[in-house]
Amino acid sequence: MIAVALAQIRIHWARFLAIGLGIALAAGFVATTLIINSSLQDSLEHAVGRSFEKSDLTVMPSRDVFVGGDEASPLLGPLAEVDGVETASLSARTVSTGRGATFSESSFALSPVPADERLDTFDMVSGQRPEAKTDLVLDTRTAKDLNVGVGDEIRFTVDAVPVESGNDDMPIYRGPSQSSVAFSVVGIAEMGQDPAMPGATRALTTASGYQEYFAQQGDVIAIQIALEDGADPEAVRAQLQRVIDGSELNGSLEALTVDEAVSAKTDRLSGGNAVVTGLLLVFAGISVIVAILVVSNTFSVIVAGRRREFALLRCLGATRVQMYGSVVAEGLFVGLLGSIFGVFAGVLVSRGLMAAAVRYWPEEFPYDTLTVPVSALVSGVVVGALLTIVATIRPARSAIAVTPLEALQPFDASISPNTRARPRHLVGFGFIGLGIVLVVVSVYAVSTSQLWILGGALGGGLVVTGLVISSAKIIPPVVAWIGEVLFSPWGVPGQLATLNTLRNPRRTAATATALIIGVTLVATILVGGMSTKATLSHGLDQRYPVDISVPLSGLVDDDDLEDVRQIPGVSAAVIAHRAEAVEDFKGSRPEIFVIDPDSAEAVLGDAAADIVSGRVTVPEDYRDPTVRVKGLNEMSVPVHKDGLSSLAFFTTPDVGNDLGISATTTAVLVRLDEDIEVDEITRIRQSVAETLDVSSEEVGGSAVARGAYSELIDVMLAGAVALLFVSVIIALIGVSNTVSLSVIERRRENALMRALGLSISQLRTLLALEAVLISSVAALLGLVLGGALGIVGTRLVTYDYSTDLIVDFSAPSFLGILAVAVIAGILSALAPARRASRLSPVEGLKLDF
Repeated sequence: MIAVALAQIRIHWARFLAIGLGIALAAGFVATTLIINSSLQDSLEHAVGRSFEKSDLTVMPSRDVFVGGDEASPLLGPLAEVDGVETASLSARTVSTGRGATFSESSFALSPVPADERLDTFDMVSGQRPEAKTDLVLDTRTAKDLNVGVGDEIRFTVDAVPVESGNDDMPIYRGPSQSSVAFSVVGIAEMGQDPAMPGATRALTTASGYQEYFAQQGDVIAIQIALEDGADPEAVRAQLQRVIDGSELNGSLEALTVDEAVSAKTDRLSGGNAVVTGLLLVFAGISVIVAILVVSNTFSVIVAGRRREFALLRCLGATRVQMYGSVVAEGLFVGLLGSIFGVFAGVLVSRGLMAAAVRYWPEEFPYDTLTVPVSALVSGVVVGALLTIVATIRPARSAIAVTPLEALQPFDASISPNTRARPRHLVGFGFIGLGIVLVVVSVYAVSTSQLWILGGALGGGLVVTGLVISSAKIIPPVVAWIGEVLFSPWGVPGQLATLNTLRNPRRTAATATALIIGVTLVATILVGGMSTKATLSHGLDQRYPVDISVPLSGLVDDDDLEDVRQIPGVSAAVIAHRAEAVEDFKGSRPEIFVIDPDSAEAVLGDAAADIVSGRVTVPEDYRDPTVRVKGLNEMSVPVHKDGLSSLAFFTTPDVGNDLGISATTTAVLVRLDEDIEVDEITRIRQSVAETLDVSSEEVGGSAVARGAYSELIDVMLAGAVALLFVSVIIALIGVSNTVSLSVIERRRENALMRALGLSISQLRTLLALEAVLISSVAALLGLVLGGALGIVGTRLVTYDYSTDLIVDFSAPSFLGILAVAVIAGILSALAPARRASRLSPVEGLKLDF
């Protein structure tokens, strides 16, 4: 029977070609994911290894422990005094904002140079190592991007030492106490990539300069130890640990060998890679599920077309086990070939992605080399083979389900009743009903617990699963209705196309289901992502009705304020003063702005709550009748409950006078134009920071937060849709399979219609409309179901952030998905239509199947 299976593949190779392509896509997706993960992991390990390659021993913070540079510095002396230790150098990092003459603002990852030059992991290109406290060495890429050279100056925003009043009876409100320090660029060096911050703008300063200006903000990466010649590393390591255990950092630091440090650091930094790999494997799993549906449906059609052949083999003595094994062997052989092809294609795709990443995003994706583990290749082949075996089980069972005499009877098995499907349909409808109930309950119960988000996800999964199980009862009626409404005007081809899709409801349902899954997921992500973005923006505006706020610790010049108003995109800008809330509200400390009502109306808009003289305006759900506020004095102020602003409270100048608000505790509040684009917010933020001479980190507000998460959501949407497109392609291959095999099955029928007067163009139109009907109905159902699930997901995820649900979706994207489905349907019918049109009526009527 193996010979029979191979002969079938050889004779009818065209029937199996599309199956192999679908399997290749799924197996290649899995292999590519594992290859990318392995390459990222190896590249990360190499980058971490370079940062420790000059050390003999390393002292690192324990996992999930933060150690500040100012905390670790006192330990350097005792560690350096351990017998056998030559030097102990601090390796730390602080992110700070700097400005120069050639650039407006940039965030720098600042680190101290090692005390011992032998521990340097950078190579000087020009200039010299830093010596003075305000000396600076830039990375070559940083110097090029910012157009900075030796001799230029960069001003950094640093934390000033707080001034204590020493008088508990007279508390002083402290605003942001920051100052700028000018650093001179004395050298340019090749530093390589920082494995923890790929693509960061990097700079080095002296250990003393780092300790004075940046250590309080930064965190310790490691303390690198250089040993004396002949020192025993294990003995020194034990002494280092004893010194650590006897210090205030006992339990926070641990002494490690270089290999242990590289392994530990790589393990801590690879968490992001694991998340990315997990998400990619989820999408790969979706493509595998779609491929199973496509392969199973195609094999079912092939087996149905060979029904009489199987009966003849049974009459000649073949057993049911042999027949079963023959069908499975065919699937396994095709699956292995497709998987092998897909795995090698995955290697090529991975190489292409690596080359593109190195060329276009060298900072974000610091690949060293492509790593192709054998496990990734084997996993891809195994997934493809198992996929095919699972997909051929049902077709193989149908091949042995009837006796030889029944199979030889001249009737179409597609119209025979199938009572065994009734329990299956009942289960499917039960899943749909249970899923809908669970979704509805989750929407109403999410206010009590965030765990109901999982309940909603489970409900959505049950609805989709039920649709797959009972698709033969749901999809054909929809196809019939849409075909009757939209395709009947096409005349005979349109009517015949509708009837042909309903001839075998199970086949049509299985073909459409594969595409429905892909389109549903795409629509869910699109609608859910865009609605989530809109709802979060609305909720943020409710909770913090200030587009941009800049807290300052000095007076604001009128010219500077006017310059802010002249920034493109700024609608209004006013000055307010700041008080301090003593207690938290809803888990955070709200800001309190002292502002006159006219200014508030200009900068907050008409939708903001009214500001009442002598009171603090708080949200409607504020429980207490007063709020405790601190300026130079601390007092309880009556509240005016109105609106939903929970992150910012507002009060009038008379309350500020009673509190003794300092004239220097000011803030600039900015309102943006209504139609401002999200990508413009970053530009406005930097312009405001430059105008007021502050760092962009000090410029906050609802618009700034909205721009940050909007950009993140857009990137996630683009990536998810691109990954799901693989499953959509596999599903469209299934549509092509169905039309192709339908042409093979209906050769005599097509020839008869040609003999009765159907033209070649009408025959081609018939097949194209049949493919378009299946693909467009699947796309419509997927869009409707996915849109509904996206709206439900948005409500569940954003319940705690907004009282209102804002539904948003991209009509062009939906129309684009429908257009892709229609075009793909037409393209999938081209080859079958050409094959059908080449067969003359006389030759077609001679064939006997």
